[in-house]
Amino acid sequence: MSEVRQRWRLVFSRGEEARYLSHLDAVRLWERAFRRGEIPVATSEGFSPRLKLIFAAPLQLGMLAEHELADLFLSERLTAPELRDRLAAGMPRGYAVVDLHDVWIGDPALAPQLAAADYRITLLNVEQARLEAAAGRLLAAERLPRARRKEARAIPYDLRPLLLELRARTADSEALPPDADPARAAGLWMRLRHTQDRGSGRVEEVVAALAGEMGLRAGTGGCEEEAAGADSIGEPVMPVGATDAAETARESLGPQSAGSVLEVVRPVRERLWLATELESSGAPHPAAQAV
Repeated sequence: MSEVRQRWRLVFSRGEEARYLSHLDAVRLWERAFRRGEIPVATSEGFSPRLKLIFAAPLQLGMLAEHELADLFLSERLTAPELRDRLAAGMPRGYAVVDLHDVWIGDPALAPQLAAADYRITLLNVEQARLEAAAGRLLAAERLPRARRKEARAIPYDLRPLLLELRARTADSEALPPDADPARAAGLWMRLRHTQDRGSGRVEEVVAALAGEMGLRAGTGGCEEEAAGADSIGEPVMPVGATDAAETARESLGPQSAGSVLEVVRPVRERLWLATELESSGAPHPAAQAV
């Protein structure tokens, strides 16, 4: 183990070239980049010491990101320009450093400080007005009892405390496939709780709940859960205690067909929020304004 002399908080983005990298593959690429850039990263204890790079939260396969967080611990002090230059020498393709912050070494661990995450997605096979109405019903509900499937078990949970904000908006034209009908596409912005001890919301859970509200099925594309390192306990399933009308609407659809499936296109995690940042942010996110 090497002595930690400095701690940098990296703010970084993930683009198209890296969106289908697993979390473990991404960690390996970052570690390789540090070696290429000759960055003096501190190492952990143990039989197989690892470089001390701590990500705030894993990203799902297929998801882009604009404001991710990771803490990098160094065994020698570097200035911000020095660290930027060395990172630039070997950054993994598809990743870019947005900002750097010199953080006190004794500051609390990064992951437990997370409070929320902002996401935006484009949805196909739905009109914006219909999506807006369904989003309003989810926000107005006192509880949204659902279940997550883990292996052969269905584990109940309440989605509502995990859903902090939800707004329908105009679809991002750049995200639409060439053959998509713009009149049957809509954008969605959400802020989800993201904690270690009180649970974390996931985009596909919200999409599944919206699909159920509208008598549709939720597509499986867009963002995918990794087998390891994911922060949920399984796949979202049918709402617990769903009304007969909702179940009838879903059953009447029969096999999934074009137009009956709520498909996710180009999911983006806009930002991870630390609790202190969220408390001091004040004004609502501009994307949270209804269109």
